[in-house]
Amino acid sequence: MEEISKIKEPLYGYEQEIILVPTTKLKVIEVQRKASASHVKRLTESIKRIGFVIPLIVVRRGDEDIVIDGQHRFLAAKELGIRKLPAIVIPEKYAHNLMELNVEKQMALRDKAYVSLNVYMMYLNEDPSMEEEDGRIMDSIECAYYVTLGMAYKEKPRLFGSAYESILRKVDGFLSKPLEKASVERAERAKVLIETDALAKEVVDKVRRELEIEHPFLYKEIVSSCSAIKRKKKVKLTFSETFDGLRKNLGNLSADPSKFRAHRFPTASS
Repeated sequence: MEEISKIKEPLYGYEQEIILVPTTKLKVIEVQRKASASHVKRLTESIKRIGFVIPLIVVRRGDEDIVIDGQHRFLAAKELGIRKLPAIVIPEKYAHNLMELNVEKQMALRDKAYVSLNVYMMYLNEDPSMEEEDGRIMDSIECAYYVTLGMAYKEKPRLFGSAYESILRKVDGFLSKPLEKASVERAERAKVLIETDALAKEVVDKVRRELEIEHPFLYKEIVSSCSAIKRKKKVKLTFSETFDGLRKNLGNLSADPSKFRAHRFPTASS
């Protein structure tokens, strides 16, 4: 690693190093979203035209510099065989806040969930006694339900998570428990999501076969029709009560798919 300069961060005044670091000493932080092959390809072409012009942001851990912003640029540079890259080293305590920005970028729900889960696990590993409602966690993770979804996606990558987002937003907030206990409850909630998803897919298949209904939003429409809270702004039901009701209604619809036609085309009296 070659230090080029040191500068003071203009707002808080902490020191930042500007370095030139071998790519072999760089590692992407675990909480980054999964790399996009198409984005790496675009950046490779861009670097070929104008060079590597935006430094990486890294934190130092032992002999390694951990990339917390710029993984796609880093991977593109490696594709091109670049051996050293410019980087700005910031204190590791700011890494969590930068991860928050990653979550807020325009990402698919699955990516937000994965990043949020990994940030959550970093806090859990650092201090299991920290309250899940601690301001540091709430500042770093935009929505608590992203963590639940992250756990569910980890077990079942093809989970139809977006169908449940409007429900989760209302009943899956931050818990008043230490992380060691909250994480166990979140794992149970993730299990409920997976079980609900499996049941919903069975119902969708029955509706398709028996009612010959086919359109891209059928899954979401079925989940919405079976939800007890629907578009209610204020919900008094707990997470368990909400999903117990949802699964009960899905079970009823599975037993008699014709009920879905009544939902879609209600009679005048209804």
